[in-house]
Amino acid sequence: MERLSVPATRARVIAIAAVMFAAIFAARLTLGDAANGLTTLYVLPIVIAGVALGRNAGLAAGFVALVLFTVWAAIAESDAGFLSHASRAVAYLAVGGITGYMADRTRAAAAQAEETAKHFRLSRDMLCTSDFDGTMLSANESWERTLGWSAQELTSRKFIEFVHPDDREVSKREFRLAATAERTTSFVNRCRHRDGHWLWIEWTSQADPNRHIIYAAARDVTPRIEAEQAQRDAEERFQRAFADSAAGIAIVGLEGNVLQAANPSLGRILGRSPDDLVGKATIGELADPDDVPALEKGMARLESGDTPLYRAEVRIVRPDGRRVWVDLTASIVRDEAGTPLYRLSQLVDIDARRHAEEQLRYLADHDPLSGVYNRRRFEQDLERELGYAAMKRARGALLVLDVDNFKEINDTLGHAAGDNVIARIGTTLSDRLRSGDVIGRLGGDEFAVLLRRVGPDEAHEVARSIQDLAIERLADVAGDEIDQVTLSVGLATFGHDDTADTVPSMDELFRLADAAMYDAKRAGGNRVSVG
Repeated sequence: MERLSVPATRARVIAIAAVMFAAIFAARLTLGDAANGLTTLYVLPIVIAGVALGRNAGLAAGFVALVLFTVWAAIAESDAGFLSHASRAVAYLAVGGITGYMADRTRAAAAQAEETAKHFRLSRDMLCTSDFDGTMLSANESWERTLGWSAQELTSRKFIEFVHPDDREVSKREFRLAATAERTTSFVNRCRHRDGHWLWIEWTSQADPNRHIIYAAARDVTPRIEAEQAQRDAEERFQRAFADSAAGIAIVGLEGNVLQAANPSLGRILGRSPDDLVGKATIGELADPDDVPALEKGMARLESGDTPLYRAEVRIVRPDGRRVWVDLTASIVRDEAGTPLYRLSQLVDIDARRHAEEQLRYLADHDPLSGVYNRRRFEQDLERELGYAAMKRARGALLVLDVDNFKEINDTLGHAAGDNVIARIGTTLSDRLRSGDVIGRLGGDEFAVLLRRVGPDEAHEVARSIQDLAIERLADVAGDEIDQVTLSVGLATFGHDDTADTVPSMDELFRLADAAMYDAKRAGGNRVSVG
């Protein structure tokens, strides 16, 4: 029974009880002792008040009935004694109190039942009850919102029919466990949506053995299960990529910068076993000492968040002492909250590429056969030196060297011997001259030398020493067919001395040295001629 709390309704109940009290009291006064049985009728308004308004109202109505009885006894000069009054007091108050108490309990139970039913209906979780045979007894509206099945459809069949075939055995086992255990059980299975697709459902249930009912709460956890599966798939893909990647990959802890994992390619690049790397070495410890400062600075910027990615080309020192160029890419891996977890470093072996690039840079400036500068680079250095000499009044000399009878060497000994002569001359010049001097091959069998900070006499002495060393170094090339391999040298000086203050242009200097070299050849070769 719903508790009557509206003021107008309370007033009506009080009015009805008051009318009944007044009618019974008036009847007693009118009929006198002949109406003794009417005293029992006081129970009616007491019950009405207690049922309608609760225990306190019932007690109050009982007290009113006792007062009316006492007043009637005094007016009628009744001989009712103390016991009669006491027994009526107990009866009236007991009826009012017990009736009101029971009514209050009934209303509270009804309110609780209604609240439970409302929660059952409105809960976003899928709530249901089931008997021990696996048939649903009730299901709230969330089942239809989630799975598309109405409560009537769900309760008309065994629920196991809605479960994925692969999950039915597990579900039956869990159901039996729920029916026999006096504790909460939890598990996950797949249930069929009305449109045919499957959803992952997480169950929590508890049995009432006395009523043979299982109370269950379920919820759709498909997004969570799919996210977990996606995470597992991603981890599996990463592990496969980690193991199979041609690039060396290292997982480096942020505390102590110690390698936590290394793939086989990293071991191959570094010349070490991955097991020897994990827990012991860091990339910084393996790097060439000359590269470590820049590497440490870049890693510090990465860990501080100044840059999301650090990339550099560094040299790694292998156990055999060989230095290998690698392309290093490092990044910080963070969790969903942005907290750094570890550093992921990838190393690509670029040693062959770097050596190829160095070779290309070398060939851009050097003659591949003799190993000295080519004409373009030599002329650049000569042009700069002439400019310096004009500004600083410095001195220097240009030597132009040509192999005597080189055509005869090629024709007699072959082009391989000719190439050997060119290579030997390049080595001879490099060994004889200072590091500050410049050597170039102008083409064919013609070389040029820039001597810095020398006068005519010093330049002439150097030219003669080159000729002598060349004869010595090329003696085994000549053989029986060629007497000896000699050089004709043309010498032209520039810069400040006692007789000239001007510095010639590069073309003019070459013209002087070339002319002098041809003079030496016309004079029989193996001579130094000054232009």
